[in-house]
Amino acid sequence: MLKPAAMQRVGVVGSRGERQHVVSLLHDLGVVQIEPLSEGAAALLRADAEAAASKEVSEELLRIRSLMSALPRAAATGKRGFSSTKEVMEVSKSIKIDDEVASLKQSEERLKSKIDELKARAILVRSLDFIDADLGVLDLESAASFFASLPADGFTRLSNGLSSIQGVMVQSAGSDPVRVVVVVPRDAFEKFGSIVQAANIRLERIPPMAGTASQVLDSLEAARSQAESDLAKVAEGLRALSERYYGALSSVEEQLHIEARIYEVINQFGFTESSFVMEGWVPRKSEPALRDALARHTESTLVFDLPSDSRPPTLMETPKRLRFFESFVRFYSLPQSNEFDPTVIFAFTFPIFFGLMLGDVGYGLVILGVSLWIIKRVEHPGGKTLVPAGLRSFARNIFKPTQFRKLAMAMVPGSIMGIIFGFMFNAYFGFHFNQYLYSYLNSALKLDLPSSLTTNGAILDPISSQGLKTLLLVSGYVGLFEVSLGLVMGMVNKYWEGEKRHIYGKLGWLFEAWGIVLIGLTVLHHGDIDPASNPLAGGYIGLVVAGMALIAYGEGGEALIELPSIVSHILSYTRLVGILLASVALALVVDTLFLGDVASGPAYAVMGVVILVTGQLFNLVLALFEPGIQGARLIYVEFFSKFYHGQGRMFTPFRGRRTYTMGRLEMAAEGQAVRAEPARVPA
Repeated sequence: MLKPAAMQRVGVVGSRGERQHVVSLLHDLGVVQIEPLSEGAAALLRADAEAAASKEVSEELLRIRSLMSALPRAAATGKRGFSSTKEVMEVSKSIKIDDEVASLKQSEERLKSKIDELKARAILVRSLDFIDADLGVLDLESAASFFASLPADGFTRLSNGLSSIQGVMVQSAGSDPVRVVVVVPRDAFEKFGSIVQAANIRLERIPPMAGTASQVLDSLEAARSQAESDLAKVAEGLRALSERYYGALSSVEEQLHIEARIYEVINQFGFTESSFVMEGWVPRKSEPALRDALARHTESTLVFDLPSDSRPPTLMETPKRLRFFESFVRFYSLPQSNEFDPTVIFAFTFPIFFGLMLGDVGYGLVILGVSLWIIKRVEHPGGKTLVPAGLRSFARNIFKPTQFRKLAMAMVPGSIMGIIFGFMFNAYFGFHFNQYLYSYLNSALKLDLPSSLTTNGAILDPISSQGLKTLLLVSGYVGLFEVSLGLVMGMVNKYWEGEKRHIYGKLGWLFEAWGIVLIGLTVLHHGDIDPASNPLAGGYIGLVVAGMALIAYGEGGEALIELPSIVSHILSYTRLVGILLASVALALVVDTLFLGDVASGPAYAVMGVVILVTGQLFNLVLALFEPGIQGARLIYVEFFSKFYHGQGRMFTPFRGRRTYTMGRLEMAAEGQAVRAEPARVPA
């Protein structure tokens, strides 16, 4: 059990001239979530939005990004440091390639359009190879020429319609499809358009051309070759610019983006004539590093703790190997900073629940294999896959790849537990094989294993009377333990929150749960619950009565209406056994039908194989979804409800990733000069 990181609200006061330098240090430290000023501080200070400087940085950032989008990507080696906003602006404005890049991009677009036009023209000319004459005959002042490739019925409709137009000329070739050239007098265009629309066909205007089809094609190919050569020269020019400037553009773009964010943050500060004030949240373990960095790298900046009644943000500190389970907790609700973070408990409980409900070696191996494949596929995308494109598209609409990876990683321990429980239950896609293993071990190693193993093969058979009773009893104990643990954690939470009266209410529910369970177990074992003859039973009843009194005191008398819920929450854990039995029963039915069909002869064997494959696939899908959904539901509803409030807000420190630039702290470590900012960024 872990709590989120303890948080402290801090104030930072420094010289007005160092404000940007300080914020740059905070960005590189990445430990402070900057907050708006509290009401008391805001009333005493004034805001001072640096709109002009912010606008200039934003416009320069837009220009640099436009250049980068126009240039082909090139490798950027090394990292550059900028000591101030002034320096990065000077470096950015020294890159004066806008006109050259714009000219090359215009040429590129023009040449690409020309090449596309030449390709389309060539396709048209190839379709006109059935005209032996000079194609210039189709360029008339009094008429226009059109071409189409039509199915036979479309050509018939067109011909019937054109018969009503005087002076129209038609030449065609082929039978289906039919290539046709139509020469239409200009004074008949309106009627011709109506005919074409009614026939539901599409014609292409033939542009002016001179020479035979082969001559025109040669001319088009020559023009296209020249255009492609010119386009290659333009691309080479862009590549040359990219190789020269892309590294500088990458570092400038990254730093300008950071500077723009810095101005956004500064707009939340409060100012006096000579100083600035900011507030934020910092993890207490990171506060010494914050104080030390500001003391060493600024001249007059101070950090001091602030009392605060507002709810701190939440920074979860789950061990790295279990961090992917945080997504399941966040799906329910992010914990508040002053309550238990249940991620570790979820990480250990969910796989056990999933594995118990799965309870089959075969299904466990399949789910394990699929989970490992998904993890590998997400971490190393690309390559061939047998998964249909439609299914991949459907999956992408449900989850992002990273979410699939987290889900698959959660399935790995669950499927391993399913394999372990499946071995105990002697279940391999519903078939039983352990008895052969135990018989071999008996004969080969002389282990003298009990006959129950060599005949039945199951350490615990879930469909036997004794096995079912054992599993139901275990699930009840698991429910009692989880509910009790949740109530104890709830009491600790209430203690931390200072709501001591509610602690009595949680204690009352704990007494109630144990009292009812102990009375129930006494009845199940045919014990005497008369306090006069069985003092222990009197103690159990006393627990129930004391629990009711504590609940009424801690949560009010109306809370007693919920008494049946404590029993239902404990009994709800028996669904662990119910879902297991449903899967075992379905697998048993499918396997029995398969074996019966195989024994009935070859004709039935094919049907048996179909039943086996279809039934096992269906059961596998249920074995994947039902244990996952029901396992998470038990934790969310029956366990979390005893102590967990949620509704926390995530800790989002002011920071960013640096790839092409160095931060102020890194520059200082390398001995580079870092200076405070002037009042305004110079034009």
